[in-house]
Amino acid sequence: MKVSSKDMAAAPWRVTSEAYAPVSGVFPGARGSVSSAMRMRFHCVFATCLTLLPAWASAQDSGGELPATFTSDRPGFANTTGIAAQGRLSTELGVSAAFGDTPEASLPLLSMRFGVFHWLEARVRGPNAVGRFPDTGDRYGVDDPSIGFKIGGQLHDTLAVSSVWEVSLPLGTDGFGSREAGWFADLNIDWSFWGPLTLTPNAVAHVRVTVDETTGETVRYFEGGGSLKFTWQLLDVLGAFVQGYAIASERADIAIQVGGGLMWMVAPNVQVDAQFNAGVTDASEPPTAGMGTTILW
Repeated sequence: MKVSSKDMAAAPWRVTSEAYAPVSGVFPGARGSVSSAMRMRFHCVFATCLTLLPAWASAQDSGGELPATFTSDRPGFANTTGIAAQGRLSTELGVSAAFGDTPEASLPLLSMRFGVFHWLEARVRGPNAVGRFPDTGDRYGVDDPSIGFKIGGQLHDTLAVSSVWEVSLPLGTDGFGSREAGWFADLNIDWSFWGPLTLTPNAVAHVRVTVDETTGETVRYFEGGGSLKFTWQLLDVLGAFVQGYAIASERADIAIQVGGGLMWMVAPNVQVDAQFNAGVTDASEPPTAGMGTTILW
């Protein structure tokens, strides 16, 4: 669920931070003196334009009508407690970029959520295209998609809860996907403790699959952690949040990230968001930035 910070860009775990191997379809390209940072910047700008285009088009057609229910699992580490409107489809698109020794960009961070009942939604996420830009040559691949469901609801006027369960499908390319299916589960609670302020604690559990570099054998390991997020609804159409989360596994030390972002309702059925996160421990992911859209159809 990842859980790496790049997954976060479209909550929750979109791209893993596992070391990658050469894959079929590698495009080193003739780059001359162009740096990896400049190449990634171009990819991110291009991807951002593609991400925002559907939001702009949908906003033009919204006609100012209020949707039945609008919820978004973007942005932030935790999923929302809201369920997709019954009989309606919510789509989420985004782009994320990680800045470190090996810059990385991912898109479209696709998530489709369909409201089956007022307390149940069906979910499909990915697959996503991933680009890595080390100085030794660019590499491109596709990560694993996942399917699952979310259950949840309002327990009280100020308290809501949800839980997401997903299974990843081993359909990604070598070095970007897993050899076997994995699973992910989380628990999210929203407490609107005062006016425009909401506190969201979150707990996650994830079984990951990787390859032992020494033996070449497939290895399964457990990853778990949680997060805490404060959201402030500044205006009816504008919200801001700060968050912190910690992840630990059997194969790595604890990783702690902190960050924040903004959510803007550009139309009654369209949200645009942006976020930035940075690590505070040696095991943390490199700084990560992301932006995206949510559209209720």
